[in-house]
Amino acid sequence: MTGEAARILSHVPNSGIVQMPGRRFPGIVMQGDTLSNVFDAVVFALDDAKVRRDEDTYYELLMFAETLQGQLQHYEQTLSGISMPLPYTRSINERLISDKYEGA
Repeated sequence: MTGEAARILSHVPNSGIVQMPGRRFPGIVMQGDTLSNVFDAVVFALDDAKVRRDEDTYYELLMFAETLQGQLQHYEQTLSGISMPLPYTRSINERLISDKYEGA
């Protein structure tokens, strides 16, 4: 942990608006289990775009899913580093996505 303090500007269930030190604009904090659920929903839409052979949508969703996947990997590494369990059952490493459009 860095020891830096962030300002909580607003808080609602499962998310908040937080001003990180050194940042001009605040960010949105999403609970890890919510982020995991969003990832799963994007993967579902990605699979649907593949089945429909909608290549443009597929690659837009793939880019989004890869971004979420990277965030979840960092989240899980951070929790592991402080010996905290995941708030969801399946690790992102069990759900990794990659470009499989041509295999459809």
